Amino acid sequence: MAERIVEGTFSSGRLAEASGPISVDLAVFTLVGRELSVLLTKRTEPPYPGFWALPGRLRRPGGSLDTQARALQAAVTGIEGGWIEQLKTFHRPQQVDAGGHVVVPGRDPRGDVLSVAYIAIVPTALAESCSERGAPEQQWQPVRRLPVEMAFDHREIVDYAVRRLRSKVGYSSIGFQLLPSEFTITELQQVYEAVLGLSINRGNFWRRVVDRGVIESTGKERSVRGKRAILFRFSQQAFGLREEPDGFIEA
Repeated sequence: MAERIVEGTFSSGRLAEASGPISVDLAVFTLVGRELSVLLTKRTEPPYPGFWALPGRLRRPGGSLDTQARALQAAVTGIEGGWIEQLKTFHRPQQVDAGGHVVVPGRDPRGDVLSVAYIAIVPTALAESCSERGAPEQQWQPVRRLPVEMAFDHREIVDYAVRRLRSKVGYSSIGFQLLPSEFTITELQQVYEAVLGLSINRGNFWRRVVDRGVIESTGKERSVRGKRAILFRFSQQAFGLREEPDGFIEA
C-alpha cells in the first residue's frame, strides 16, 4: 500500500517547532504529453478515504529529513539520485474558541502533524514506469485539472510547488531535468512552455539556448514527423529565461 507523503525542500533553514509528528510529503512532477503533471495517490483508508493525496510518510527517528525524503523519492519513482529539493514546511494546528468549538481545522484531523514538503522531477521518458510502481490508485494528474478538494492540505502544497517550479525554470536550468540526455530544440521549448503555461518566441528561445552555448549539437539527427531534426545535449552552462527584461516570453 502506498504511504502518504508530505511536503519539503533541501535547505539549511530550521523547522518550526511542533508538538506532534512530522510528515515528509513529496510533490513529483513530470510531463505527460505536453502537460505538466503531478503524481497523486487516491487514499483508501481514513482520514480522507477516496481523496487524492501526495505520496508521503511520517518521519522515522534516527535519520535526517533530507535522507528520508530521498528514500521516499526512490521508492515512489524507482530513480536513485533524481533531482529533489526541499520545498516548504506546512503547519496548521487546530484552533478552538473558549467554548471548545473548532474555529480553524488542523491540516491533519488525526492530530498536530507538521508537514515538510519536497519537490522532485521525473524525466518525461520515465513517467509511465514511475506511475506503475505505486498502488493501482496512483496516477499522474495534470496541474491544470487538479481536484478542487484533496486530502489534508495537499492542494495547497501542490499549488505552492507549481509556483516554485515555474519560478525556478525562469532563472535556472531545472527544465533540462524533464528531458532525456539528447533532445530536439522543439522538445526543449515544449518543456518550458508546459511548465510556464506560456507561449515562447521560437527565434529568441533559439538564440538564448543555442547561441549562448547552453546546449550543443550531438552530431546526430532524429526523424520527427517525416523531417530530420538535430539532437542536442545540455552543456552545463548557466541558463535562465528571465535574466534580462527584453521579454521574449509571450503571454
